[in-house]
Amino acid sequence: MALLTKQDLRRHSRFAWLCLLGLAAVIVALWAVERRNAAIGTAAALVGCLALILPPRERMEVLPWRVRALPRRLDATPVLATVLASPGYGLNYFYGVNPYDEIVHALSGMLAGAVFAALLLADGRPRGPGRMALAGAAFGLALGVAWEVFEWAVAIIGDWRDTWTDVVLTALGASAGAALWLRAGGRR
Repeated sequence: MALLTKQDLRRHSRFAWLCLLGLAAVIVALWAVERRNAAIGTAAALVGCLALILPPRERMEVLPWRVRALPRRLDATPVLATVLASPGYGLNYFYGVNPYDEIVHALSGMLAGAVFAALLLADGRPRGPGRMALAGAAFGLALGVAWEVFEWAVAIIGDWRDTWTDVVLTALGASAGAALWLRAGGRR
């Protein structure tokens, strides 16, 4: 059987492909303003996003069943998160006096919360909005702490206030994303 069949390609999200084009535009823009390292880093992220969404996960038995069941419309989430974050690193928006860092943490948390909710709901068991919001918050808290530990390990962490607000915003975003995913119809 072919590595990637026509049927596999038909399953892909058109929106994810549009987001990949947007990410390519970010690469071109960073290159145009002579932020070559940021453009190269964003190109590497684009390759990573392709590695996440291109494989035919539905028929990859080695993957956990919940991952195989993820709706293809969520394929855009890692690309959107990359589109959000790339200008922050490439143009130093994360370090300016602006709300960019906070917005990225909240929106990335929402995207991650939607994926988490889809993974959780793959079993078909009913869960209410409150339970999904709470599960999303717990997931977002763990994700936010893990990210801040990573920032500390590579020495890009801000001050203590920045750290705890990033964790809280990621948790709140994930909580909202999980609840919104459930409200939007969940499993499809």
